[in-house]
Amino acid sequence: MKWLLICLTCFCLPATAATDSNNLNATLSRIAKATAQLSYDGTFMYQHDGHVDISHIAHRIDSAGELAKLDILSGPPHAFVRVNDAVYCYIPNGNEVKVERRQHHQFFPELLPINTTSITENYTIKSLGTSTIANRNSIGLNLLPNDGYRYAYQLWSDAETGLLLKFIKLDGKLRDAGEFTFSQVDIGQAPERSQFQAGYLSKKAITIPSKEVETKSNWRVHKLPSGYLFIRENLRELPGKQHSVIHQVYGDGLSIVSIFIEPLEQVGNPPPTGLTSQGLMSLYAHQIGQYQITALGEVPPATLMFMVENLSQETAP
Repeated sequence: MKWLLICLTCFCLPATAATDSNNLNATLSRIAKATAQLSYDGTFMYQHDGHVDISHIAHRIDSAGELAKLDILSGPPHAFVRVNDAVYCYIPNGNEVKVERRQHHQFFPELLPINTTSITENYTIKSLGTSTIANRNSIGLNLLPNDGYRYAYQLWSDAETGLLLKFIKLDGKLRDAGEFTFSQVDIGQAPERSQFQAGYLSKKAITIPSKEVETKSNWRVHKLPSGYLFIRENLRELPGKQHSVIHQVYGDGLSIVSIFIEPLEQVGNPPPTGLTSQGLMSLYAHQIGQYQITALGEVPPATLMFMVENLSQETAP
């Protein structure tokens, strides 16, 4: 009888583990969808490197689409307004306000892709139990990487609605390296549409040409770490540069890598090469032929080196 009980227990464990995994994957998917589909209004903190930045976010979903507004309350005042896929940055300057259209900009708490398959395939999800955040009952998930090409994360979501309430970035030793946390949030009641005006109506608007232009070059990373995909490419103006550089973005749904490509003749002085890291941020500079390649992101250094080693120009057929 004893051996029979042992056998039954062994056969039951995989089914239980699979059920737990499916439940955790479903929780992650619920977070991603709820954060994109709910209306909410709240204040959150971003704690990193000994600093605390405070911002206010408003998000409205209605029959006309999506509205979002991020007000930066720490440091020089500025705001981002998103109308569906169009993002505008407002920077006040005396009696004027500079308005610049941005190609892409993510607002907390919308940090997860709607399709979370890449995350569930490349991270092991564990439960962190329950807690209270912004006076709301919350559910915690631990996302542990399956390889050395990404860092771990912790997510806490509202138990009632699924809205992401807290997002923690962990370093290679699983230490807190930066976190977004709601200090106050109202969920479900759509903010008034007037709330999404930039707030600078009394100032003269000066439109600034976008520093990003979509493009398609013949540069590609031909072999990527598991889960990473090419996201977009544009020509981008950078501070201190007289010429635009090619900017490519790759990601796995959580981790993001930027690769900048420019001819050496535009760089000027012999550029530095090699690897540098500060906190989660790593930078790897390398030369390929007559081009300077700079890769950076909040990822392990091995990720940047792997991508740059597999970067090349496609030849015309």
